[in-house]
Amino acid sequence: MAYARLRTALAVFLTLAAVALGTGAAAGTARADAPPPGKPAFQLPFACGTAWRLDTWGHDPAVDIVAEGNPGSDGRPVYASAPGTVSAAYVHPGSGNTIQINHGNGWFTAYYHLQEAPDRFVGVGRQVTGATRIGSIGTSGAANGWAHLHYEQRYRASGDFTYESDRVPVHFDGVGYSGAGSTWPSVTSRNCATSQPWDCPAGFVCFYSGTGGTGTVCKTDVNTPASPCGLRRSFFNNGTEQPGYDHAYVTFAEGGSQCLHFGWAEGHGDFPSGGRTVTSVRWGGECP
Repeated sequence: MAYARLRTALAVFLTLAAVALGTGAAAGTARADAPPPGKPAFQLPFACGTAWRLDTWGHDPAVDIVAEGNPGSDGRPVYASAPGTVSAAYVHPGSGNTIQINHGNGWFTAYYHLQEAPDRFVGVGRQVTGATRIGSIGTSGAANGWAHLHYEQRYRASGDFTYESDRVPVHFDGVGYSGAGSTWPSVTSRNCATSQPWDCPAGFVCFYSGTGGTGTVCKTDVNTPASPCGLRRSFFNNGTEQPGYDHAYVTFAEGGSQCLHFGWAEGHGDFPSGGRTVTSVRWGGECP
């Protein structure tokens, strides 16, 4: 009996020690623990090369994410963390505009407080990849006016809907980020396997050859008449979709305005010197 009690006490001590060491490792530094076998290769749900701040606050293992230094995160595009299928898109008083993605084999991700209606970019059943924009950072739900993305990785062996009770420690690019009250002030997105077609740079108009805003970029601040674009969706200023397609009347920060047009193999509206910044855009009929 004495031996049994000693063995039990030793087991409890080792468990507490392991927890203490794990908590210490998570305090503001990326954990070295490897993801469990079978977990998808999740990446930060943002464009490749951008830097972000992660905080667990009081809801570890979930994380709240804002742009590095938080110069203003509202409206920044949010992408899927890995390939999968949208399993739920709904509005909740707490999480606001919310999307869940099923990545297979029991793995899910959840995205809270999105700016737009949850089905604005993707609907239930939509197949997504790391290049698929699913929304924008916002303040919907109980975000208390603070624009941020509340993000969770979840595991549930069966079912297409998961709950906060299914949350597991977060890994991005194979590195763990968990531990109550932890902060990582600068983590760079490695969501680079596929380009981010909806990220039309701020100040540019971008015409794409694909009807969904994907494929060849046909115009930014230069003209490429040989590109086979026409009657395709167009974007302006970091992913903002505009009503209309291949005729854009734009104004420039440097002064003046111009009509840009792409129609099949023809192109009109070269910027005379290139590199000018588009400040506003209106889509309309044929260019003169």
